[in-house]
Amino acid sequence: MDIQCESCQKNFIADEMPRRGAVCFSCHVKSVRLGFTYGKQDFHGPTVRERQRKQVEDAAIHGINAEPVTNWM
Repeated sequence: MDIQCESCQKNFIADEMPRRGAVCFSCHVKSVRLGFTYGKQDFHGPTVRERQRKQVEDAAIHGINAEPVTNWM
């Protein structure tokens, strides 16, 4: 089946109409956004272990005996 792309007007061949519609794979890939799942701050910020250590330290300053869940087992 010869299909004309709705975005770039190029022809492409497919066995049947793709689920994305009459959009070629090249145009489809351009529309896919691979972003940061938890935001850029989590990606470039402190690690999970560093945040955990800070929470335990802050709790100790306020007189709370906090410990990570990993210590319960």
